[in-house]
Order: sequence, then C-alpha cells, then structure tokens
Amino acid sequence: IRIIEHPGFLAGTIMLSLAAAMWWMMWAHMGNPNMPDMGMMVNWSAKSLTGTSAMWIFMMLAMMLPAMVPMVATYAQISKNEVSGLPLVLRVVVFTAGYFSLWSVFSIAAAFTQTALAQTPWFEAGGTQALPAASGVLLIAAGVWQLTPIKDTCLRHCRSPMTFLMAHWKGGLRGAFPVGLHHGAYCVGCCGMIMGLMFVFGAMTVWWMAILALYFVAEKTIPRAETWGRIAGIVLIGAGLYVLFQTYWS
Repeated sequence: IRIIEHPGFLAGTIMLSLAAAMWWMMWAHMGNPNMPDMGMMVNWSAKSLTGTSAMWIFMMLAMMLPAMVPMVATYAQISKNEVSGLPLVLRVVVFTAGYFSLWSVFSIAAAFTQTALAQTPWFEAGGTQALPAASGVLLIAAGVWQLTPIKDTCLRHCRSPMTFLMAHWKGGLRGAFPVGLHHGAYCVGCCGMIMGLMFVFGAMTVWWMAILALYFVAEKTIPRAETWGRIAGIVLIGAGLYVLFQTYWS
C-alpha cells in the first residue's frame, strides 16, 4: 500500500475536516442563538463539573483546530524525514495530543471558573455571561495582555512553525508529546486571555466563538499581526473603560 506522500497536506486536511464536523455539530444542536445546556445553573457536583468541562474542551477543540493547522502540517512534513507510514501518523497524533493536553487543562480550569462565577452577582446564565462591570474588567485585561512582551513572545513562536520546531525539536515518538506540549504552552499564552472574552460575549454564543476562532487564525497567519494585535489591544482597553464608565458614571 502506498502511504503518505504529502503528510503535511494530509494532516492539515484532516484537522480542518475535524474542525468543520465540530462546528456543524454545534450549529446542529443550537436551538437558539445560544448553545443549549451551557447556560444551565451549574453547581459543584461531579456530574455538573464533568459535563461543563466536556463542553469547554469540545469548544476549545473546535476553535483552536484551524489555528493549529500550520504547526501540525509543518511537524508532519519534518517528521517525514525520520519516519514514514503508520509510525509517522502515530507521531503526529502524539504531537497533537501534547498540544491539546494544555488546552484541555485550560478548558477544565474554565469550567471550574464558570462554576465559581455562577455563584457571584457579577455573572449570569450559569456563569457564562458577564454583567457590565465584569465585562469591562475582562475587556481591559485582554487588551493589556495584547500589549505585553509575553504576548509578543508567544505570538512569535506561534507564527513561525518552522522556527519553533527547529529550536525545540525532539526526535522519535518520545519527543513528539513534549514538543507538542511546549508549543501548547505558547499557544495558551498567546490566546488564553482573548479566550476569556467568551465570558463577555456569552460563553455559549456560537457566532462569537466563530469570530474569535477566525481572529486566532488571522493572528497566526496574516502579516503584521504584531502591529494590528496591539491596535486590537488598545481598542479592547478603550471598550472596557467605556463599559465601566457607562456602568458607574453615566
């Protein structure tokens, strides 16, 4: 049997197909502008935490898969020089698992955060929707993060798959997971604070999920992202200050 000749293209196609399937599932189960079940009154029971965590992980996968395509495709293409066939497939899967393991941890933390926020007077809809005061704070926090050197460092690694892999490469199947984990750390650092805006727009609102997902792809692929990313940060800070002004001083 003739196996993978263009592993990078194949890996990218598979990831985009998975992302498309996940987005279709979310739209298919959306009986109104908001995702069902995420807005329920959450609690600290094991059943509620498990269900909320699973939903966050699913949403994170759908949102981050498209942005991850260049890195996975590049990793697959480089790995082709060391291995082929099913071992190559396994290595790419393990690399991707390393990357998404950190986003899974992030998603579980988001589920616990949502549960905690549901008990406060600053959030509603089961902790998925920030009220104005909290929205202003989250907008400012995301905007400030866009202007920090840490954000610049993380974005630089995410935007240059070949440079990142050459600097952090570990050969063999054993090296696949830690390399994916390493990149996942940069990706969470790059996108985590912006992901927090889901609480501003409504953590179940699929339209805003799609907009943020497109932003993550653009930030990692479109030229001069560092420049317009800072502009986005200033806009977010301004929006947050405006919301707070309208809430407390208007």
